[in-house]
Amino acid sequence: MRPSPIPDAEVWPGARRMVATGPSGDLTDTDIAPVEVLVDTGEHTGLPRVCVRLRLEDGDLEKLAAGGTVWLAVYGPLPVFSVDVKGPGE
Repeated sequence: MRPSPIPDAEVWPGARRMVATGPSGDLTDTDIAPVEVLVDTGEHTGLPRVCVRLRLEDGDLEKLAAGGTVWLAVYGPLPVFSVDVKGPGE
């Protein structure tokens, strides 16, 4: 799975598009590439929320169907998180 661009149709009301970078803040960093994110306030927590859109890569679906797992790795403090799977058009 890799971050992917966020189509206009998938930006929900109240969300702002931003670009998140690695610690260097360098938009051209190839070690920790910048990604497009949506920033809003979490409806359940009232806390600021950053959302990244991920797309499956070749072979990912087959790995999951064979009993594979999805790992979420974060760097820095992350007190609350969620992982959601959305169908096309959701």
